[in-house]
Amino acid sequence: MIRFRIRNIAVALMLSFLCTQPGSASAQGLINTIPKNQAPLSQTFQPAVTEQMPSGTGKFVIFTREPTEKPNEWDFIAGAWECIPSRPNAPVTKRVEFCHSAGNAEPLLDTLVRDDSNGLYPRFVSLSVDTVNLYDINYRTWEVRCIWQGDRLTAFGLMKNFVFCQDSSNWFRLDVSSGKISKDVPFIPLEVDENFWLVRKVGENSGCWSYDREKEQFVGHFGEVDESQTAGSRSLLSPDGRNRAWILVPTPKAWRGGVGMVGGIFQLQRDGKDEDVRIPVELQVKTARGSGRLIPIGAHLCFAEGGKVEFSATRTPKAKKQRVWSIDLASAKIAETERSLNAQKDHGPLFFDGVPAPDYLRSYLKDLWHYGRSGLAPAFLMHVGILKKQPDYPDCTAGVSPDGRHILYKAKEGRLADAFIYGDLKTKQTVRWAAPAGIKRSDSMEFVWVETP
Repeated sequence: MIRFRIRNIAVALMLSFLCTQPGSASAQGLINTIPKNQAPLSQTFQPAVTEQMPSGTGKFVIFTREPTEKPNEWDFIAGAWECIPSRPNAPVTKRVEFCHSAGNAEPLLDTLVRDDSNGLYPRFVSLSVDTVNLYDINYRTWEVRCIWQGDRLTAFGLMKNFVFCQDSSNWFRLDVSSGKISKDVPFIPLEVDENFWLVRKVGENSGCWSYDREKEQFVGHFGEVDESQTAGSRSLLSPDGRNRAWILVPTPKAWRGGVGMVGGIFQLQRDGKDEDVRIPVELQVKTARGSGRLIPIGAHLCFAEGGKVEFSATRTPKAKKQRVWSIDLASAKIAETERSLNAQKDHGPLFFDGVPAPDYLRSYLKDLWHYGRSGLAPAFLMHVGILKKQPDYPDCTAGVSPDGRHILYKAKEGRLADAFIYGDLKTKQTVRWAAPAGIKRSDSMEFVWVETP
């Protein structure tokens, strides 16, 4: 699933562009005073030994971007605060001031990673300043180390004991046990499909290999697919990694947006076969808001029993039948049929952005996909009656643990704006803390679940 998130850093970079030199006036009439080439860490507020939490204690870390409150100056400091559900009487406590920054710190393995490593190893945190700083944080002692600096940083995903990362020009690996950086990479990652990574060997310029990340071996090779003239595409790797199926939606000659029927291509790539199998197909599509991309409606691509790959599509949202195109993997024989659709009542998702959805929340979640996993937070608070109606996305900040059990919610306006609210989705217990004076309602924030090492 493609995950979307509105990043505070994107807004901050835009503002930074508007006021690139100290002393220049921004669009808001403020003076940019964020210093250049500053130290990556300002100060920490470490707990006494007797205040340190036992190993395995779960807590939320609140990463903030706090204004310095200087008149006529545009200046913010990135911070980190601690919120411990098992200590409901302990206030939300500040632990780190990183440095002056346009945005807040965020986990290295966040919602933009390609694989299922989102939320893992939250000890590694990145912060964009004039460079990007990568930190290693001990959430027991709150010792903080800056272990890397560069002009750009993205994390692709996790394989075995290493996070594959990329700066503006190079790949490197981060050892999750030691925090050490290695520039030795065995291949260039391109995409992830279940247990396989799609990679390109060092020195190759086109095509890709499927790589089994458990067995650590190359499995199948596939040639290049031209996506330059498409308005949408999707690929799927077979369970054994030796076949790759595509749905390509060419850009229509005349398209005014909305919903409509278009012609597409159902394409199959097979390891060891030079020529791909291509079938013209018809599918209903809609325009992805703000992107210009076309998204198929009522379409499904899968590798089926009997050594076949299938693509099915309906002509209308309420169609009772769907067309099915299939290709035999061994012989490349093509078949086209129709089959009936059994209407099923939609009770909401069983899984929500990769985590199990409790039965009692499924009906709420149908309208909260735009939140991503954090949509579990407003859904839970509506269920227990703390929220009376569904909030708009910009009106709150929410966080969810990687297993989907723990949530933290902060409204930016209204009667709940001065509190942080925790919820346990298993026991349905809630805890509230008063927002400390150092965190303003409008501050940029991100909530990350961690466990004490």
